[in-house]
Amino acid sequence: MIELRHLHAVVAIAEERNLTRAAERLGIQQPPLTRLLRGMEQELGVQLFERHARGMRLTTAGRSMLKGAYDVIARMNETVEDVRRIVRGEAGELSIGFTNSALCHPSLPDMLGQFRETWPDVGLTLTEGNSSQLLEALRDDTVDVAFVRTSIPYVSDVMVELIVEEPMVVAVPRTHPLANKALTEGIRLTELENEDFILYQSQYNNGLYKTIVDACLGAGFTPRIRQKGPQLLAALNLVAGGLGLSLVPQSMQQHHAGQIAYLPLSSRTALTAPLYLVFRSVRMTGAKLYFIHQARRIRQTYGPGKAQ
Repeated sequence: MIELRHLHAVVAIAEERNLTRAAERLGIQQPPLTRLLRGMEQELGVQLFERHARGMRLTTAGRSMLKGAYDVIARMNETVEDVRRIVRGEAGELSIGFTNSALCHPSLPDMLGQFRETWPDVGLTLTEGNSSQLLEALRDDTVDVAFVRTSIPYVSDVMVELIVEEPMVVAVPRTHPLANKALTEGIRLTELENEDFILYQSQYNNGLYKTIVDACLGAGFTPRIRQKGPQLLAALNLVAGGLGLSLVPQSMQQHHAGQIAYLPLSSRTALTAPLYLVFRSVRMTGAKLYFIHQARRIRQTYGPGKAQ
């Protein structure tokens, strides 16, 4: 069987035209190289080199073999370099998961664009799902990093980092009386006591749903929840249809702008929506490390007290 070492031997002998120099170049003695060449010629059933006083000369079959050897070695070198680039994180794929509301935050599209410019040979795959689906994808290694609104339960080797917290706003249908109310200090939660709420409920009990319910209980009333949406965008669709109101992250107020009025909460109501970065502390390639570092920098622009 012809192996890569045979091809390297053909190249060395052809270029050096001398068995002794070719053996030195390959780091072996001349007798083993001679046996290697003889065995290759016997297996192929052709003579690759003619021996002359001035050295080794390729036969017609040898010239064809040399061309093929160059091609195979070049492809092998390219493959090895591609593998090394993938290990270094300079190529390959990076899979990023999002909940649909997380992708609405203005920092994330900008960050993806900057990453593409810095790592042009790394393909980006975007996966949308809820928090539980993305956690499962992380465990299965089908997602490398994810952005979620809900802090997931502790899982070994899964890291959860708070990236930013943004204010929440009240989303009401344009026809709602609150939409035309002159606001000086924002909406107080007590003003929503008799309203129908449309909320998004996560699988876990520590998400935006619980944050909103706890805030209402703290204001002295139990929210009248008319509908629970599977996603925040679904909840906004119901608000746009006039079925009730909701509290959503400020970055989502571009949705249904013609049908929904987004009203600020009173400064006394400190309701915020967190954005978490989630990833496993394994296979930390250069591209993945850079992406995580880039995500952590979001807080510098969109952290507490920064403009949204």
